[in-house]
Amino acid sequence: MPDTLTLWNSILPLIALCGSVVLLPGWFAGKGNLSARVLGWAVAKTAAVTFVLGAVLLAGLYAAINPGAYAMLLAAPLERVGFFLGRSALFAMLWGPLLGFVWLVQAQEVNRRVGLKMVDGEGKG
Repeated sequence: MPDTLTLWNSILPLIALCGSVVLLPGWFAGKGNLSARVLGWAVAKTAAVTFVLGAVLLAGLYAAINPGAYAMLLAAPLERVGFFLGRSALFAMLWGPLLGFVWLVQAQEVNRRVGLKMVDGEGKG
């Protein structure tokens, strides 16, 4: 019986998803962002992209294991997409708290930059 949890089918996809959670909010918000609203939208976009990316990764992994996966996808696309999104939600239980932590750290950085700007006399404070 093959191992169900291996480097290729669980750990590397999780590392890829966690990497996207760490990198995408800063990329979506832009360098030097001073708005908590922009950061919030960046985190929401990151969650959506990572959720879909998880489903795509899992679909690829299932296709590598099961040669008939593409035929099953074409036969019942809504059921299969729902299945992979459901499996992606399981990965989201792992990367979700990391996204929350990244959001907290970046929100503190936004507040720090706004405070420094206020001290320099460029802000509204």
